[in-house]
Amino acid sequence: MRKTVLYIAMSLDGYIARENGDIDWLEEAERQGDNGYSELIENIDTVVMGRKTYEQVLGFDMEFPYKGMDCYVFSNE
Repeated sequence: MRKTVLYIAMSLDGYIARENGDIDWLEEAERQGDNGYSELIENIDTVVMGRKTYEQVLGFDMEFPYKGMDCYVFSNE
């Protein structure tokens, strides 16, 4: 049986990044532990994200973290 899981990283104002694109608050949260993210990522096969989030992830100095998963990117452009 397939299960659906929703994982959202979002600040209280409803955004992931600051207006300048900075995600420093996520780095602080990560220092406090991964809050179950490692277990989650091992058990999913599909990722859905917006275009700006996708571009941010591509800009990280690391291998694409969702390699081997179906990845859908949505944009209004």
